[in-house]
Amino acid sequence: MRRWSKIFWFASMVLIASLLGGCAGTLASSSWPGVTVVDETAYVAYGNHVFAIRTSDGSMVWRFPEKAEGQRLFFAAPAIADGHLVVGDYLAVLHSLDPQTGQEQWTFTGAQGRWIASPLVLDSRIYAPNADHHLYALDLQGNLLWKFQASKALWSQPVSDGRRIYQASMDHFLYALDPSSGQKIWARDLGGAVIYSPVLSEEGVIYVSTLARNVLAIRAEDGSVVWQKAFEHNFWSQPLLHGDRLYLGDLGGKVYAISTQDGAVIWENTVGEPLTGAPTWMDGQIVFTTENGKVVAYSETGEQKWTVTLEGKLYNGPVVANDHLLVGITQGKVLVQALTSGGQQAWAFEPPK
Repeated sequence: MRRWSKIFWFASMVLIASLLGGCAGTLASSSWPGVTVVDETAYVAYGNHVFAIRTSDGSMVWRFPEKAEGQRLFFAAPAIADGHLVVGDYLAVLHSLDPQTGQEQWTFTGAQGRWIASPLVLDSRIYAPNADHHLYALDLQGNLLWKFQASKALWSQPVSDGRRIYQASMDHFLYALDPSSGQKIWARDLGGAVIYSPVLSEEGVIYVSTLARNVLAIRAEDGSVVWQKAFEHNFWSQPLLHGDRLYLGDLGGKVYAISTQDGAVIWENTVGEPLTGAPTWMDGQIVFTTENGKVVAYSETGEQKWTVTLEGKLYNGPVVANDHLLVGITQGKVLVQALTSGGQQAWAFEPPK
């Protein structure tokens, strides 16, 4: 019998709420920190605020808004480019903030659903996926250029090779779009919904994991399937591409290194807890997170190097900030924990009251 993790049930509840609407206040516990690091600053979207934090010591630079608004909740990691920090909320508002001060520069209110996924900022354009089934293309002033409609919610950030935008959807499809017009070039049925973003290689292959227990390699040029590999459990994880391997963990508690050539398993190891978010490469180690608060590092050959357990739930993978790993925490005493490459705790950020 297939094992159903609590996290899958949790995701279903958030999705239903996103599709049916309802009171945003009921989703206060259905958000987890989205972290983006640029230079010496980490931008964290969570709960009622977006925070700017110094990566050197965890001190706060600013927060937006200064005073919490009960119905306004932030979820996805912000995107940044050309003086704009772009982040969406559960009230269907997309904000551009000044990265230095946190001052609001403009808002886009043309969407009808919650902003679950991070936007992609590329070539002076913003590509923002929304739970209302649409991908919105905006200029850097927040003006709508075009929108593309899928048949279900968009939960994952799009990726691009500069020629096309690739957007995965909860409707099981991966779409290739013309970035100038939003016209669909091809669509590929993946056989399952996609929570996290695909990964695009320099060789033009897209790697994607699904909630149907599959990992697929898709040719970016025409959407054809290079290979498809079935696993025992679902994935709430984005593959990490490094060299000729993909690293990822499943909801059954296993971590894998698989070949980019054919999906063959090179090694696997058992953590025993649902793996969540995107693993991270740091100092020759692959660092995973589990739903129940573990951060676990493995060598390239699959040997466990270290593990640390944090108080709270982890639904996103760690983010590298210079010589630290930043981990966003839900239901814990702190919001962000910084770890060294050896797993020691460096600093912690607890939002001010």
